[in-house]
Amino acid sequence: MDSTGLRSAHEEADVSRQQLYERRVLLLPEGQTEEMLDERLRVAAKELGVEVMGLLAVSSPPKTKPESMRTFSSELPRRSESIDSEQSRFTGFTSNTSDLSRGQLNGRRPFRTSLSFKDYDDFLSRGRRDGRHKISFSPPSPPSRSTFSLPLYSPSPSPKKSFCHLRGLSMLKLRRTDSVLSPVGCPHCPREVQSRKRAQHAMPCGHRLCTPALRQTIQAATASKSGAVPSCCGIPIPGNLIEQAMTQEEQEAMLDKLEQWDEAASIAPSIKSEIGPPGVRRRPAPGGRTISDESRVDSVATNHTPSERLLERPEFQELQNHHNELSVRFRTWIEEHRALIQSTHDRLQTELKARQEAATEALVEHHANAMAEAEDKQVSAEANMRTAHEKEKRDHATALKHMEAYCAGTYANGEPHNRTITESDHSELTKARWVRDTMDNKHASVINVLRGDQARRMKMRADRQEREVQELKKAQRQEELEAARARTAEVVGLEGFVGERWRRIGVRWELDGAVFAKGLEVRRGGVEENTVTEDADQQSSLGSEKGVEKDVQPGAEQDLSGLAKMGNMYLGETAGNAATSGQAS
Repeated sequence: MDSTGLRSAHEEADVSRQQLYERRVLLLPEGQTEEMLDERLRVAAKELGVEVMGLLAVSSPPKTKPESMRTFSSELPRRSESIDSEQSRFTGFTSNTSDLSRGQLNGRRPFRTSLSFKDYDDFLSRGRRDGRHKISFSPPSPPSRSTFSLPLYSPSPSPKKSFCHLRGLSMLKLRRTDSVLSPVGCPHCPREVQSRKRAQHAMPCGHRLCTPALRQTIQAATASKSGAVPSCCGIPIPGNLIEQAMTQEEQEAMLDKLEQWDEAASIAPSIKSEIGPPGVRRRPAPGGRTISDESRVDSVATNHTPSERLLERPEFQELQNHHNELSVRFRTWIEEHRALIQSTHDRLQTELKARQEAATEALVEHHANAMAEAEDKQVSAEANMRTAHEKEKRDHATALKHMEAYCAGTYANGEPHNRTITESDHSELTKARWVRDTMDNKHASVINVLRGDQARRMKMRADRQEREVQELKKAQRQEELEAARARTAEVVGLEGFVGERWRRIGVRWELDGAVFAKGLEVRRGGVEENTVTEDADQQSSLGSEKGVEKDVQPGAEQDLSGLAKMGNMYLGETAGNAATSGQAS
């Protein structure tokens, strides 16, 4: 099959795979596609005022390892900047929850396979660039004391000596104008000549730390309860220095810390508390409970973090259950397709081996028959040659007998023939006798020549047959390679399809979370607006407060229910599509 045929076959496979994915994973009814689903989600987000900014673009990102959930998660914005702060914080939390659920379903850690110190540097740069998420760095060490507690250097407790030492450093700076530009030596190494031979690492702040001091700094930072990022003078230590100074086990522990920091940075700035900002006044309840009582009760009720309260909401649990079910369906679909590819490859391999074995056996049998036929021909040729030799021998014997009788001067009956016998006749007789005596050797030599020629031809035939066998094996090996390439192309196509689908699923999940968070924010804003209106009415007239309650509260409930429906529009549509698909099947 040529390249055009292979390309068309792959395109047809992609189309059928996309259709199966839309029917069995997304549970879309007949006639609807994934693009329509994304468009409905964009419309729902636009109605709530969520900026999509091309999150659901069809263009594929650079393909990564599809099995690594960390690789997939790194392609997605953990805290999207295209959505305002409330939605961004929720999407970061939703992404982590979805990734963790996928990792648990898969039975392995989702992020650990692809973490490196490049991710560590990206984490630090993201912490500096985004002002909303502050990174906790280890506190800078004071210049007169060592925070590393190394036995190599123990500063003297005498303040006089320390003052003299500092004054000497100041005088040195005054004498050498270029000392400001020179990097500061390791403050934790002794001022001996031998200690200067140690390898020192340049910090971003200008200090130069030896390897033990650098390792002690990193270990002290990672071992702290707060889990501070290793730093010097408040500036984080780059990942390449950490990788140079730490052992492999310590690097693994550092990457584990990085994973925890990344998850904490994603979960910490999640949704604000649902009770609203502390400056909002509350209307007293009909039972007569005061604002201070309500604040006291609220302070007890708000001991849980916003993420914990979010997990307790039935809407979020329903959304998360929908995501988990889709993830399970997709993983099941992936495993089925991988098993189908493997079974198809095994079946094709079995059929190919059977065909190859049959072709080899047929060729070997053909060669054996050809060799047997050639041997039969050689035996027949030798027999024919021996027959010709016998006839020649008999004919020569008869001719010799007549020549001897002629040269004897008599006939066969003994009567003289009275003819003149010359010397030439005697010479011919002698020659005929010599031919008779050497005829057997001549015949044997001819037979040997025939046999040698036959052996040479048989050897050439065997070599030709061996070449044919090798050519057949080469062609069979080429067929095996073509089958392996076809399987590899199919697997790569499936993995690329899976990676792209995971990306779009993750984006949809983030947008689901943004819609949900936006609904909560708008709903909380509506409740606060109604509360402020009621407080204004309460100050104007106490008698009109009940009327306000009767007028405003039903409207607020309607707004809440409407926003909740809008926030879960996508979830409801998908559930309806799933039910419709289930009835159809």
